[in-house]
Amino acid sequence: MSLIKKRKWLIILGVLAIVLVLFVGCAVMALKNLTVAPSVNVATVSSGEIASWIDVSGLVATEESKVYFSPVTGQIASVEAAVGDEVKKGDMLVTYDMEKLEDQDEVAALQARAEQYGITANVQSIQKAQGDYTEAVANYDEAMQYVNHWSACLESSLNEYNEAMAIKNEYDMLKATVDQYRITQADYETPNPELAKLIEQGEVRLNELSAQMAKYDYVALEGAVTTCSNELNTYKALAQQYEAQKVENPSLGSQNAQQSVLRELNNLTREQAEETLETARKGIAADFNGIVTQVSVVEGQTAPEGTQLLVLENTDSVMVSVGVNKYDLAQIAEGQHAAITINGNEYEGYVKKINRMGQLDASGNMTVTAEIHIEHPDHNIYLGIEAKVRIESATEENALLVPIQCVNYDTKGAFCYVVEDGVIVRRDVTAGISSDTHVQVISGLRAGEQVVTDVTTNLYEGMGVTPVPEG
Repeated sequence: MSLIKKRKWLIILGVLAIVLVLFVGCAVMALKNLTVAPSVNVATVSSGEIASWIDVSGLVATEESKVYFSPVTGQIASVEAAVGDEVKKGDMLVTYDMEKLEDQDEVAALQARAEQYGITANVQSIQKAQGDYTEAVANYDEAMQYVNHWSACLESSLNEYNEAMAIKNEYDMLKATVDQYRITQADYETPNPELAKLIEQGEVRLNELSAQMAKYDYVALEGAVTTCSNELNTYKALAQQYEAQKVENPSLGSQNAQQSVLRELNNLTREQAEETLETARKGIAADFNGIVTQVSVVEGQTAPEGTQLLVLENTDSVMVSVGVNKYDLAQIAEGQHAAITINGNEYEGYVKKINRMGQLDASGNMTVTAEIHIEHPDHNIYLGIEAKVRIESATEENALLVPIQCVNYDTKGAFCYVVEDGVIVRRDVTAGISSDTHVQVISGLRAGEQVVTDVTTNLYEGMGVTPVPEG
């Protein structure tokens, strides 16, 4: 064989050897690939804040509704708003026919004036009767003062007069006796000593009595007694006359009080009539921005006082009324934040009130109504339309978090598959609150661990796997 042919065979054999080596290498690599562990998607246990939400729906409603009643009895001149109209605070809603009310007020004023004249006449008559009685009482009191004065005067004068007359009478009687003693003594030839002694004693006593009598003015005393007696009789007669005149009508006080009440009532009626007229002039104006949801009167209608006129619902203070089932009820509380969607617009709010009584909804389920206050409402909100509400029922900070699909459940409870050193390990966990994407893990996991996100029936504890972190 030539040298050239030998070289060709050597080249061919070399190529074949290289091909064989490559074939053997590929085969070995294929065998190795057949024993590589299957890959699984994993997520890392993280730490962060999580919020749990409850999704409900309800209807937009006002938080303040006012029913307007007619403050006066009068004819409706105009109704300025219809059902569904939006009004501003201060806008006129209802006006009254003032011409008729003013005519009625004028008639009422004339009647009040006439009644006032009658009350004045009655009061004057009562006051005269009371004045006469007061005057008679004063005269009687004055007369009785004089009666008392002249009674004391007469008593004093009589005492002094009687005292003076007793002395005079004693003097006259003793003098007559002494004179008789003297006549008898003159008849004796020889003076009788005993009789002489009696005469002497009598003269001594007469001198004493004469001296006492000299102290009295008997004429003045008699005149004083006469004067005091006459004056006393005069004032006794006047006192009897005034006493008869001071008989008071027992009803005068009640009559006077009655007239005072009538006068006050008449004044009050007049004041009320003027206030009524002024109230009617003002008409019925909106107390706040809102929507008229009911109108109960028409123009030309006579509305008695207290008649319902219309209903106005506030649009600056609105809420969403939602029904909460028994499962969500335990998770909501007053004050919780809420996100509200109305007609494609987003609003913030909070749970303002939870009613304390359940009621059946349209599907026959028992629910409790909750009121969700809407902060900063605008013109895009319409009363009565549907709204979607997300209530933030709970929030946890620095919580251990895993994607919601990582937590699985079986008859033993909640668990997660964790990849440890390329092997699946089952971990029983205690789950807390959850959001749309994550679940809080209270116990069973540690931060940084890799948790299988897609658990299938092909996975089992102890299985070797290749973890592939989700992007």
